[in-house]
Amino acid sequence: MNKNMNTVLKAISIVALGAIGASGAMLMCQNCPKKEAKLQNKISTEVSKYIEQNPELILEKIAKTEKFGLTIKNLTVTNEETIRNSVLEYLENNQHLISDAISSNPDSLVNNIINSEAFKNALPTVSAPSGEATSEEQVVDNQKYIDNWEQLSQNPVSPYVGPKNAKVTIVEFFDFACTHCKSMGPLLTALINNNPDVKFVFQPLFFISEHSPYAAKVAVAAFKKGKFKEVYNGIMTLPELTEESINQIVVDEGLNLDEIKSMVEEKEIRRGVQDIDALSQLIGVQGVPLMLINGQELHGRDYNELQRIINSFK
Repeated sequence: MNKNMNTVLKAISIVALGAIGASGAMLMCQNCPKKEAKLQNKISTEVSKYIEQNPELILEKIAKTEKFGLTIKNLTVTNEETIRNSVLEYLENNQHLISDAISSNPDSLVNNIINSEAFKNALPTVSAPSGEATSEEQVVDNQKYIDNWEQLSQNPVSPYVGPKNAKVTIVEFFDFACTHCKSMGPLLTALINNNPDVKFVFQPLFFISEHSPYAAKVAVAAFKKGKFKEVYNGIMTLPELTEESINQIVVDEGLNLDEIKSMVEEKEIRRGVQDIDALSQLIGVQGVPLMLINGQELHGRDYNELQRIINSFK
């Protein structure tokens, strides 16, 4: 398989996981009593492998889109290699179509995956956590977070809310285009409002939507202008993530749009969000949202449960 094909399949895998999200992992784990994030990550790994090995599930949907059809019609050559390279180039330049193809009918994709022999054969390696005991694998992951906690909690470019050197720090990796990250937004806002002594650090990633990189850079710029929380909440409520809708949030929050646009092109911010992405790879982020508290994974989607965990660290 050539390098370009590997690049496209990798993109399909990453975008697919973002589009399927945790709900897909939940569907595949209907019998798991706790459905913890660690199990979801394990399952997502197997989903990723399956998609990379069976890209036709997604490619078939993309091939039926009008824009892709026009691209094929416009080809004036019949050389197989030239056609292949043209298709690969198109997919690389239009990765949002991959997300659209999957998100338009994720249940169908999930069902295809869980009914495949490849995924069924992988299931023995995926097991639900038992009791409250910390597994060896969880200890290893936590050690990665602990070893890199200074970068995770004190990254100078990462927006944060709360005291700079708080006793308790929560770090969230997220993507503004992630449905599950959006659902966590109001919960995080409530936790921030009720825990002024806790530091909340936000690490924006940008792999789900073509507009995610712009949203991430705008968020960092808004932080530098003292308006991160307002812009974060605004973007998280957008029904559709586009450059125009993001810009409207900037204007609505009283920021100078031209100034923000200029800031997002500055080297400090461009490299800053790239550093956040590199940090996510360093600690092995497999999906978003990922929340950490003082070097440990923070599980839970219920306010009372999360507040109880936060109180235990105070």
